[in-house]
Amino acid sequence: MNELVASLLIWIGAHSAFDVTGIAPPTLIETSSIEITRLTHRLAGRPGPSAADERLMGLYDPNAGPNGTIYVLSAALAPGASRHEDPLRNPYFQERVLHELVHHVQHRTGAIEELPCPAAAEHDAYRLAGMFLQHQRVADSTPNRRSLIRILGRC
Repeated sequence: MNELVASLLIWIGAHSAFDVTGIAPPTLIETSSIEITRLTHRLAGRPGPSAADERLMGLYDPNAGPNGTIYVLSAALAPGASRHEDPLRNPYFQERVLHELVHHVQHRTGAIEELPCPAAAEHDAYRLAGMFLQHQRVADSTPNRRSLIRILGRC
């Protein structure tokens, strides 16, 4: 996992304006959809959910652990996992990790403080994750990515 996070940090630095030099990697935890939903609700100060929100595939908590923590839906549950001997090599799983890692970079570089609102952080995360899938030469698992960037990144 550490090797995956390190390589994705390098990728982010090479394909964006973010300077990732010296950024300590966050903890990466594979978990379930219901756990990601619970954590999302807790961070938002809302009561616990009664069911999993299947749209949530990852979450970055900048305050969990010494360098923040990424919670991501298990690699075994990512699209195409059965086609990969090592689920961590699945580009769709890597894309999910990269998306959350962009949020880590935004926090660690202070870029998050420059944004007009927290939702604006999604623009870079979705854009870079889509670019990553293009570089991997696989179909985008989020076919409506441009619309999501506009909707989710709106203040």
